[in-house]
Amino acid sequence: MKITKYSHSCLLVEENGKTALIDPGNWSEGILPIASLPKLDYILVTHDHMDHFSLPIIKQLVAKNPGIKIISTASVVEQLKKEGIQATTQGDENVTVAMVPHEKMWGVPKMSDNIMVTVFGRLAHPGDSHTFSTNAEILALPVAAPWGSTARAVEIAEELHPKVVIPIHDFMLKDESRKMSYQWIAGYLASKRIDFKSIENGETIEV
Repeated sequence: MKITKYSHSCLLVEENGKTALIDPGNWSEGILPIASLPKLDYILVTHDHMDHFSLPIIKQLVAKNPGIKIISTASVVEQLKKEGIQATTQGDENVTVAMVPHEKMWGVPKMSDNIMVTVFGRLAHPGDSHTFSTNAEILALPVAAPWGSTARAVEIAEELHPKVVIPIHDFMLKDESRKMSYQWIAGYLASKRIDFKSIENGETIEV
């Protein structure tokens, strides 16, 4: 599996001739190389917050990839329908969908619906949740947020024990603090036989 990160929670996942883009949000605008991306089979959006769901990006991707399958929550499906873009809440043989809660935020009485997507049977991406379970060997794990902590993220990695952890939801971290934190996390998780991949924007790894 080839995995490329395009800022924050946006991952491009390629496996066996199929390609999925997860959570292209507004912080991926200007970073995601839309013109040079490979042909996409899927766009997967975990929820409707702007840092995970950029309508301008999706419009460009749909224009470039006619017939692409978009899987998301009912809220995103409805917003796209108003733009004449077809989407679904249902998974298929390549994408498994599970409802998991968006973590609570101060002063927000009701959080958006949030899904965890498991792609090609190998990589799980939980959106904005720290409340989930998965047996996927590769876990895209939110590591910094106003609704969660890096410490809790490390605990989740220990509890679920995937083979590989890819940090996501980290746009708000400064480069120096991010690199220092990731070095510490990588060393600690290595002692638990978990491979923590400190992937940079635009970098592609193979797992």
